Amino acid sequence: MLLTDHLRSHPPLLFGVAVFAAVALLLSRGSLPRQVSPAFSLAAPAGVQVLLGEGFPNPGVHQFSDGITVRGVIELTGLAPEFSGVLLGADQDADLVDGMALQIADSTAIGRGLEQSWMPARQRLALGIPLHPDRMSRDDWQMLPGIGEKLAAQIEVDRQKYGDFGSFEALDRVKGIGPAKLKALRPFFISDLK
Repeated sequence: MLLTDHLRSHPPLLFGVAVFAAVALLLSRGSLPRQVSPAFSLAAPAGVQVLLGEGFPNPGVHQFSDGITVRGVIELTGLAPEFSGVLLGADQDADLVDGMALQIADSTAIGRGLEQSWMPARQRLALGIPLHPDRMSRDDWQMLPGIGEKLAAQIEVDRQKYGDFGSFEALDRVKGIGPAKLKALRPFFISDLK
């Protein structure tokens, strides 16, 4: 049996020989691409990510540079002429914070107002935004491991009764949160609170 007859009867072998020959040819010419850094970075994005909701021209999560204010967002989105300076609601001179959510809604008798809240914890974590214990709803707490409906309610009542936590470690004042639970929750929260 000739070599050509053998190759015709074994197509996978023929394919393997062809691929080997092509790679050998490319290597001999130096034509294979050299390994370089990827075209993207896995580092955290610079700036702040904010959810623009109802009333904004292009709702969704947007990234803005550090130091921009709520008023700056209103100007950037082209809403400034519509509001001519006064928008009821959130402090327009406040800096944006990662995970903030803004929406413009019609208030009853007053007119249009700016509402500020926070993205749901699940969305913040998906975007790589660490959580803050003073910016969590009962539902946000319940999505974390080891926190059920009862403990989430206790956390909410504690914050209403005694005020903001101010630091992650202050969560230990809530009955049912001890050192072990704090250790388990630590990776989800920012390290130095502002």
